[in-house]
Amino acid sequence: MVSLILLSILASVMVIIIIATIYFIERKIKTLVHVFFTYFILIMMLFMLIGAFIYLYSPSETTMGVAVAINMISMIVILAYFFSQAENLSKETKMTQSVLAPLAVLLVVNEVIMGAVFSLSQLGASNFSTLYSALNNSLNSVWFFYPMMAEMVATVLIIFTSIPEVDLKDVIPLIGITTFPPTVFRIPIWVYTSVVFDTAFAILGIVKGRREWKILYFTILISTLAVIFNNYLVFAFAIAGSMVYFYDFIFCNYKNKLTN
Repeated sequence: MVSLILLSILASVMVIIIIATIYFIERKIKTLVHVFFTYFILIMMLFMLIGAFIYLYSPSETTMGVAVAINMISMIVILAYFFSQAENLSKETKMTQSVLAPLAVLLVVNEVIMGAVFSLSQLGASNFSTLYSALNNSLNSVWFFYPMMAEMVATVLIIFTSIPEVDLKDVIPLIGITTFPPTVFRIPIWVYTSVVFDTAFAILGIVKGRREWKILYFTILISTLAVIFNNYLVFAFAIAGSMVYFYDFIFCNYKNKLTN
């Protein structure tokens, strides 16, 4: 198991990389080369985290070789595709949902696997012996929620610095909910206090949000109340799904305004 200080430093580096990628998506992407570069970063980060998880789960020369092979093969395949399509990648492209939505999914998947890797480093393989325990310890951990919350705040600040008059009332309650995840600390006072805060934020989102956001916050409200009955994964899945919608909403609604 690794020290919390080292894990915190590594997690901070990962968060900075993801925030820089989000900034690039929001402010810089215009051509297919930009799109490829962004996909390349997120996919390589994902395979790096998967390789790290494999090695940390069962450290040996074999798993180290598997981890290295995963990264090398994926990089070779992606770069081979890039060079085969190089002539077509220099032109500008319209940033449609079909381009931006997969980026939202990749961002959240990276956050989930990051939570898994850092939780495994902290807790050890014995806490990942079953699928349920692996999912529970990966998603309901500070390594998933707080990096995710920091990235959400950074995403919103990038928009505010360029469009001060922007109305983001739909997303603010979600940031509040991820600030007080009741499942990361199994201390009764934290759990019940967080449930109260998250319930209030979810109700605020239901009242103030647009139709799609009302549905999302209602789902979060139900999952928050489920925590009282020890259904922790329901809450984690609801938040992970909400994050995909958050990034997709931000990219599809504000990306063109930020790059024009």
